[in-house]
Amino acid sequence: MSFIIKAITSCPEILVQQKEMQNLLTTVWPLQSSFIEQFTDSSGVESRHLTLPLNYYRDLEDMGKRNIIWKAEALRLQSDNIKKLLDVTKIDIADIGLIASATTTGLAVPSLEALIMNQFPFSPNTKRLPIFGLGCLAGVAGVNRVNDYLLGHPEKAAILMVTELCSLTFHFDDESIGNIISTSLFGDGSGAVLMVGKNHPLAGTSNFEILSTESIFYPDTERMMGWDMIENGFQILQSNEIPKLVKEHVGHNIDKFLSNNFLTRNDICYFIAHPGGPKVLEALCETLNQDKDKFALSWESLKTRGNTSAASVLHVLEQTIDKADIAPNSLGLMMAFGPAFCLEISLIKKH
Repeated sequence: MSFIIKAITSCPEILVQQKEMQNLLTTVWPLQSSFIEQFTDSSGVESRHLTLPLNYYRDLEDMGKRNIIWKAEALRLQSDNIKKLLDVTKIDIADIGLIASATTTGLAVPSLEALIMNQFPFSPNTKRLPIFGLGCLAGVAGVNRVNDYLLGHPEKAAILMVTELCSLTFHFDDESIGNIISTSLFGDGSGAVLMVGKNHPLAGTSNFEILSTESIFYPDTERMMGWDMIENGFQILQSNEIPKLVKEHVGHNIDKFLSNNFLTRNDICYFIAHPGGPKVLEALCETLNQDKDKFALSWESLKTRGNTSAASVLHVLEQTIDKADIAPNSLGLMMAFGPAFCLEISLIKKH
């Protein structure tokens, strides 16, 4: 078992209302204006944070220049997140045995956690774990991989960083439905989570304990979600079959996971779910037979930030820790979906 001490999230300062984005998209793709208006109005998104001013996005250049912007902004956001984590928790930085970083919207070699280690006095023996390519799944998958490390190093602490600057992947020369939907839905965000093993002194101050985790892979779904690599960078690949897959499989998968932990759905009091979009959240409510209110923080995150890929679930986690009225010792599920297609689950207990 491991313990979640604190989650901190942050976004670029530029806040754009959905109506502003709708106006831009209908200008760029006038023949698609009716579809754009229909989707942006029903997306559940009211505002999003972007790395660049809105008028810059029509002239984003090649992959190299996009990635220079990604690297600078990722380092800035995560430096702020780590500083806040250290200030709030007062942890001894020498206790950090692992730094993991997850993204699917930019690249850095050396990877982002190495750049962060040059900003703070981490031990030179701190292990690094860069995670690339899990998409929206990486928020929960990253927490679960850090949990795996802490099971073997129970005296240590670890930090997970997630940085998703989705707007830097926008392509305004691609009029595909998938690209229009993603441009209407995704935003930019980052998050960092501090976790500790059971023998670390901060374990007794934790908000949530991770009791069990599971990874589920759906065969032959690699074209359901992901990127194609083109000259100008990442080109979205997104299927409208995702809600159907969620309805058909996720309820059964979660029931089996709970049964393996000698539990049923009736034992689960709250959900920390990645807000992939309204149809995905609705499918999740349907397959789990839950009221929309059980996912209120996910809906709110989607409304105020859009889908920030893997960073979204960390925002929901942060809000759950800081705001949710959850009884001590109650059980919850944290979950996210992503390429290729996969489900990642954590069984957690409130302290």
